[in-house]
Amino acid sequence: MLLPIADRLATEPVEANTLAHSLAVPLIVARPSRTLEASTLRSMTDHDRVLLGTVLLEPNRWGQIDPQRRSTIDVVEYLDRITEAGFDGIEIWEDHFIDTDESSRSMLCPHVGIYNSYTSLDEPEQNGRDGVAALVGQTAATGIKFNVGNDPLAELDYAERIASWLDRLDEHQRLLCECHAGISLAEDPATAARIFAAAGPASRLQAIAHTHDEPELLREKFEAYGERITHVHVNYLPEPPTLRDNIERIESTVTLLTSLGFTGSYTIEFTHGVLDPSATPAALLNNAIDDLVVLREILR
Repeated sequence: MLLPIADRLATEPVEANTLAHSLAVPLIVARPSRTLEASTLRSMTDHDRVLLGTVLLEPNRWGQIDPQRRSTIDVVEYLDRITEAGFDGIEIWEDHFIDTDESSRSMLCPHVGIYNSYTSLDEPEQNGRDGVAALVGQTAATGIKFNVGNDPLAELDYAERIASWLDRLDEHQRLLCECHAGISLAEDPATAARIFAAAGPASRLQAIAHTHDEPELLREKFEAYGERITHVHVNYLPEPPTLRDNIERIESTVTLLTSLGFTGSYTIEFTHGVLDPSATPAALLNNAIDDLVVLREILR
């Protein structure tokens, strides 16, 4: 059973700026102890891994600046702070990888744990999915996030296109279905399970859950395809609080995930301030670093 941490965090806060500049660790790092002693660092396991979703840094993440949702920042500028803070890499927003020069792309590649793809499964042609496979092949990513479409008549087509896509990926790479609510047939656990079963094995075709999912929905997902759920997006849209202000809920969710057999990894996908147009990427990164501290405490 996870120990309550609200009292510890309330009495022993860790300032984001202090944390961001006090660690000097490699990309794949052990989880820092609460005192951040180097001697307490240990080898990472998948269950310990926490990535930073670069989408949370992007001012144009929802097309507020450019309706084409082109990136407006160079993530390379933030890599040192992300790594020093103890994140185990990044879940790269696709436009952050595409809309950059070769020099920046080469610096991003070894840090990418998951590639956040927006390629369409509604398109019969494979060009877009082949393009993603080629881009991911440049990186260290082992996971590619995707979504199926929302056409109820295309369920079998989606499965066939996923299977074909898997054939074009390296054997160590897996597809991660986000099962996004509102845009995808796979938001229904039973439908997602049918698509997955027809498309590929759990070793290659996996799924993402979300901390904002209600407990009953999480239970339904694990009952339907729990062996495939290997990653969790940490976000509480539409009004994300800090995890420090939401400790009871995030701790309850992690406890439930653990009881359901989850042993996977996490991405801090959104953080407090993402809806504030005046919030800078640096300020949002500070908030995400503080969220990381809280999440590490819960996972320990």
